[in-house]
Amino acid sequence: GLCACSTAILYSVLEYWVFGVGYRVLRLSMVDEDNESATTRGPFTMLFKSCASDPRGTVHRAWSCSLAFIIIFSIIAIIEVWNLQNVGASLALTLAAVWTVIVQISMAITGTFIIKRFSTSFSIGFLGGGVLIVAQQNLLLAVTFFFTDHGSNGANYTFANFAFALFAIHCIFAATLAQFRDEIIKEGGSSKRIDRSGNSDISAVDSTSVV
Repeated sequence: GLCACSTAILYSVLEYWVFGVGYRVLRLSMVDEDNESATTRGPFTMLFKSCASDPRGTVHRAWSCSLAFIIIFSIIAIIEVWNLQNVGASLALTLAAVWTVIVQISMAITGTFIIKRFSTSFSIGFLGGGVLIVAQQNLLLAVTFFFTDHGSNGANYTFANFAFALFAIHCIFAATLAQFRDEIIKEGGSSKRIDRSGNSDISAVDSTSVV
């Protein structure tokens, strides 16, 4: 148990490093000879070229798509738990389905809070690493439930197919977040500065009115 916990922690740190620090190493710096200004390009620049005009909206739409599939997949997972309990399947499969619901809902809440309210460099890197870890978990669940003989084959295949679909969607979202992570962090920081300056202006007006 201790070894498994230590391995999970080390794996999470490695995922964060690959997503956060490793991405910075992969970034390409291109110099515009006409303007003599440097523009930064990520490894997915050509893939997301059509979305470059609205980076924050692209990330929000990708996350909304992920949330929609998370809700559907959570409902299917609950049905799968009920199906496994009715046929007396192994406790491991039942716990895997229950844990899937908990992880998906937790990630949906955490990711929404980070994207909407707390877009810092660490939080965006943490979200990207977490999404990749959950995506790998979904891939393992898809393979496991596709080949299991316990429960209803229809319910197992549906669960496995949606798990694989969510694996692909999470990977696409992680790539989108990696491409536009700097824009998300900049806009999040600028909105906080605007709020602070607005509050300071209001307090200044109040103090002058009192005088």
